[in-house]
Amino acid sequence: MHIAAVDQMANNGNSLMHRLSPVTKVCMTFLLLSALIFSDSIPKAVFLLVLASALILASRANIREVLHLAAYPLIFSVLFALILLGHSWKGGLMVILKALGAAANMLLLITTTPYTDIFGVFSYVLPGIIIDVFIFTYRSLFILLDKLEDMVKSIRLRGGLHPLKLLFNLRNIAGALGVMTIHAFDLSERMYRIYSLRGYSGKIPITREWQHLRLPDFLLLLVSIAVLTGVLI
Repeated sequence: MHIAAVDQMANNGNSLMHRLSPVTKVCMTFLLLSALIFSDSIPKAVFLLVLASALILASRANIREVLHLAAYPLIFSVLFALILLGHSWKGGLMVILKALGAAANMLLLITTTPYTDIFGVFSYVLPGIIIDVFIFTYRSLFILLDKLEDMVKSIRLRGGLHPLKLLFNLRNIAGALGVMTIHAFDLSERMYRIYSLRGYSGKIPITREWQHLRLPDFLLLLVSIAVLTGVLI
């Protein structure tokens, strides 16, 4: 499962990115995502994508697994980009670049920081029930991705995807997404029952034991702020 690979990278990595404070990495991700949202030109979006990709390479993550996970937002962004192509090819390209940039930033965060530390940062400013929702959603997302991958393989084996039949492919993918929506509702109900049987009483306890910010933390934050400022200017 993807979640096992992500947890392995986050907990067993030994790069500089892994040793940084979770607070630093969450703030960096927020700043770079904000820069990506406000970027209004293709060169800026390309730069942000390249920056996130370079940081992933520096973290010595499993590139094959990262590319596999990045393929999901790429597929869905291409569907939206095709809609915009009738108005502007630049708009369609920006959709793809922003989707890939956002995915790269989030993958950088979750492959270098254990998810308990990530949600521990959020617990400073968000109610406990919201943190629980995030934790449940995080686990469910990877389960649904595995189901989607199996479903796409099944569609391909049955001849449901053809490289020259775009509308035919879109119709079958739309049907698969509809089935995945039903799976998502069913999964959420089953997970609630499982946690209730295991004594869930409305809050998952999260401990926070982090190191103080060091020079690399401040340097990375300064670079992120500089990138955001450069995009906004």
